[in-house]
Amino acid sequence: MSSPRSPQRAEAFAALGGAAVRVAEDSFFAYAEPCEPTRTARLMQARPVDEPWLAVAIAFTGPFDGVVQVSLPRSLAADLGGAFCGVRPQSLDGAQIADFAGELANMMCGLWLTQTHRSDRFALAAPVVTQAAAGDVAASADADPDGLGIVVNDTPLLLALSAGKPVVSA
Repeated sequence: MSSPRSPQRAEAFAALGGAAVRVAEDSFFAYAEPCEPTRTARLMQARPVDEPWLAVAIAFTGPFDGVVQVSLPRSLAADLGGAFCGVRPQSLDGAQIADFAGELANMMCGLWLTQTHRSDRFALAAPVVTQAAAGDVAASADADPDGLGIVVNDTPLLLALSAGKPVVSA
C-alpha cells in the first residue's frame, strides 16, 4: 500500500476477505468462503455474460488511503438485501438494491479497517454504486491478478483494493 503504516498487499487482501466473510455470515446468515482464483474464474465463466452486476467503490482516507471495490451479481445483492431487511428479494426495487449493495461494501470495508487498525481513524466516503455486466466484471477481474473472490451462497463476489489517494466518480 502507500505508507509505512499500511498493510502488505497479501495481508490486506486476506484480512479484507475475512471481513467480507464475517459480514456475510453474521449480518446476512449467508454461507461465505474465500476461494482460489481458479475457482473464481470457473464461477465467473458460468455466469451469463449479460447478467447485471453492481460494482461498489468505497474510498477511505486515514493513515493510508485507498479504495475497496465490491462487485456482485444484482441478484445476490437482492437476496442479501431481502435477508437483511426481512423481506422477499422481489419486493425490493432497483434503487433499494443498489443502496443495499453500497451498505454491504461499507460494512465490509469498515470491519476490515476496524479489525486491522483498531487505534487508527479512517474516514469512509459514501459508496459509489455502478451497474456492470458479468462479462465486464470478469474482464476487470482477469486484469487484476491481486483481486480476491468470495463465494456467498454459491455465487461469486469479487473484492479489489487499490492504494493511494482515492479517485472515485459517480
